[in-house]
Amino acid sequence: MQEEIKSCYIFLDTGDTPQVVAQYALKDSIYNFIYGKSYLDLNNSFELDPINLPFITPNTAYTTAAKDGFGVLADATPDNWGRKLTLTQHTRVPLNQIEWLIAARGNAVGCLVASLSSKAVKTVGKESFVKFSDLQAYLKLSKAVDQHQDPNMISMMTDNYLSKLIHHGSSMGGARPKVVVQHKGIEWIAKFNKSDDLFDNAKVEYASMKMAQALGLNVSNVELEEVEGNPILLVERFDRNCPERKKHYISAHSLMNIRKVRVDDLKMSYMHLSKICSQICHDAISNQLELYKRMVLNVMISNTDDHLKNHGFLMHDMKNHHYSLSPLFDVLPHGSRASYPKEHAIAVGEEGRIGTAQNLLSRCNAFGLTEFQAKEIIKDVRDVLESRDEFFKDAEMSDYQMRQLDHYYNLGN
Repeated sequence: MQEEIKSCYIFLDTGDTPQVVAQYALKDSIYNFIYGKSYLDLNNSFELDPINLPFITPNTAYTTAAKDGFGVLADATPDNWGRKLTLTQHTRVPLNQIEWLIAARGNAVGCLVASLSSKAVKTVGKESFVKFSDLQAYLKLSKAVDQHQDPNMISMMTDNYLSKLIHHGSSMGGARPKVVVQHKGIEWIAKFNKSDDLFDNAKVEYASMKMAQALGLNVSNVELEEVEGNPILLVERFDRNCPERKKHYISAHSLMNIRKVRVDDLKMSYMHLSKICSQICHDAISNQLELYKRMVLNVMISNTDDHLKNHGFLMHDMKNHHYSLSPLFDVLPHGSRASYPKEHAIAVGEEGRIGTAQNLLSRCNAFGLTEFQAKEIIKDVRDVLESRDEFFKDAEMSDYQMRQLDHYYNLGN
């Protein structure tokens, strides 16, 4: 029986020679993190998490009893769909976050990778990248996994495809079927529909991202493709300049480091996200404005899946260690069409998670905005969404599909 792995080394893999950063260990249900002296001595070293893992003194040990360990390292592990994929082939389920980190092999969001050795790392090679021309096979295989078919049969029938799907489909967070593909020389996330979706998610998310672009929001490039009649959404990876160049990423969930929460806890809020922008973003003012616009858009399209893992910060300038909000992702309507007002995953204003114009205005000052400025933003978002049919038509949605969505759009007062 294989012994549980309880320690590893954390590397930065930004495209040059991977640099060992820290030692990470699990003992008596406590995770321990220590920056390496060689890393601290570098001129260009930076804190993996400027809030929860700051540089203090050499040999400072950070500890946490959280089941998923330190958040910034948990961000670099598979989540939901990725773990579902991993379990189809692994004979032994990873027993802790260190084992999940090692299983990710550096293909997760961001630039962190774990290794048993302090000298070298084992990452997913370019030769194993999924080709765009092979999407049909991965679509079929993803459907099989999603429908809980016998993993042994899947493995026997498509062992090579399954291996690639695990390596390139388990890297990004979220529960939806997906795989990372090479397309036009760069990496894209190919997102598939599910049989139990209430509407055509690929087309709706494509249209939603295009609406966000029309509002001037920071959004990844998107394309809509079709494979054997199945719409597939392609989203360009924002944490890659090219396959060899990776950027550091931290989710809002990790930065807030909230372990026990109450439904009414205002720490889980857009206002607190704005405070983090002021703490770590190079241009705090523009990022706070961007965040407010995103919040308004989420409320007006009923994107109630706006939890803290769906917000993050990207080190867009790796040389100067400058952070900004990561490009917008996972933007589309959610939840029941019947209930209004919607309750969001995090607080919108003084009235908590309720998605109303009044609540949007109630704490606009936390984003550095006057009420007049906030009202102008709400008007701008409403104007774009009132012309949503144009974006839906661009996604080749039928009139019936468009009318299915009308109930989600909260454009009133």
